[in-house]
Amino acid sequence: MSWPSFWMHKTGMWARVLQPLGRLVCAEARRRLQRFRSQASVRATSAPVIVVGNVVVGGSGKTPFIVWLANQLQNQGLSVGIVSRGYGGKSKHWPQVVTADSEPALVGDEPVLLAKQLGCGIVVSPKRNEAIARLEAQFQPDVIISDDGLQHYAMARDLEIVMVDAQRGFGNERCLPAGPLREPLERLESVDCIVLNGELASSALQQTLSVYDDKCFTMRLVPACFCRVADPLEKRPIDAFSGQSVQALAGIGNPQRFYETLEGLNIEVDGCDFPDHHRYTNADFAEFDPQKPLLMTEKDAVKCRQIAQHQPDLNLWYLQVTPEADALLFARLYQRLQPLLRSPRNSLSQNI
Repeated sequence: MSWPSFWMHKTGMWARVLQPLGRLVCAEARRRLQRFRSQASVRATSAPVIVVGNVVVGGSGKTPFIVWLANQLQNQGLSVGIVSRGYGGKSKHWPQVVTADSEPALVGDEPVLLAKQLGCGIVVSPKRNEAIARLEAQFQPDVIISDDGLQHYAMARDLEIVMVDAQRGFGNERCLPAGPLREPLERLESVDCIVLNGELASSALQQTLSVYDDKCFTMRLVPACFCRVADPLEKRPIDAFSGQSVQALAGIGNPQRFYETLEGLNIEVDGCDFPDHHRYTNADFAEFDPQKPLLMTEKDAVKCRQIAQHQPDLNLWYLQVTPEADALLFARLYQRLQPLLRSPRNSLSQNI
């Protein structure tokens, strides 16, 4: 979701006015975490569960990181399964198995994007233990990755990874609704790894994370090429729109990050923001100039493919990116994961 501007400032009026409510949210988050630690959660599988989540609302790079992590695990010969809440999915029946051909409106856009990129078993349900049970029964994965769910304490987990948007960080470091935090920053003390998406944008964020240096790592998204939304097999090189003036749209947590990526490719961008997880309709494209390229993220493209196929006059392209993260990060995770595997591997392969 897009953040209101006062979430980035500790001294703003709204941040101060809403601070009492924020303290209540922080207190409730602490209470729920304490209860989780004192009571055994129901395990729906004997496979290890890795949670990839965040402590703030809105996007932080979970989806591309999961792609990177799943690929690394598969390179070790492990079968990977993914569970998700299926945010925004309108299916009346849960759990749902997700494939590359699933309808994003029913199961959520991010699970469909993961299915297109990974081709592994993916199951979604608002109750993640139901998703895990279905995943276990149908796919028998060696490792399960939970897309989000850090605060879903009904689900047992073995490793926790927190994603951080390097641009926005933790905002004013206050809990909802005074700030963007779902739970207080002290939660970072108990997670296994913190992954920074992008380069640090502020000294304040660097100072906040400095006490966690031993478990902080970085990920970056490397632009690979542009793909036509109506037919992703049609590709253009990364410099295809260099020097051009284009339209762009983004229905993600931090649209400005996408526009800046395009500008870094020497593209003049006229950006149009949509809400995170927005369901696009034909009407959303009525004001765009069909004579100019319209660029979007791959997450948006998943929901726009049918529109693009039915409106061939629209010049729609999405930016395909390749996630890259520290090799040391996977070595750390694999070391902790190995004793939990049902068929332990002896060492990392030479692919790392």
